[in-house]
Amino acid sequence: MLDILISEELWTLLLIGITFSIFLMALIQKIKTLEFIKRKWQVWFINLLCAFLMGIPFGTMFYELSIEQSVWVSLFGFIGAPSIYETLKKQNIIAYKPKSSQKDYVCISKTNEIKRSEKS
Repeated sequence: MLDILISEELWTLLLIGITFSIFLMALIQKIKTLEFIKRKWQVWFINLLCAFLMGIPFGTMFYELSIEQSVWVSLFGFIGAPSIYETLKKQNIIAYKPKSSQKDYVCISKTNEIKRSEKS
């Protein structure tokens, strides 16, 4: 029954895409820590760029795929990498914290100081 819905070639490309997604996810998470990456659209654009710049050579070099097949692997990687990350994050396997919250202390400005009167 599964052979009717998913061809052997598509199944192979999906498996290669999943493998590539894992590498892409790790790379994107490292890139997200850079200081100039501040918005979601920047992460999305870098994900798209890395998926195709790395996915096409990944498919052609390691799996001897054609350019068309490598483009599909790149597309599956682009779609799959954020999905894998979100799944791992929901299961608390990945505990990502922004750099701003990795300090052991909290700074409160003087304007927010609560003054209490001393009662004797």
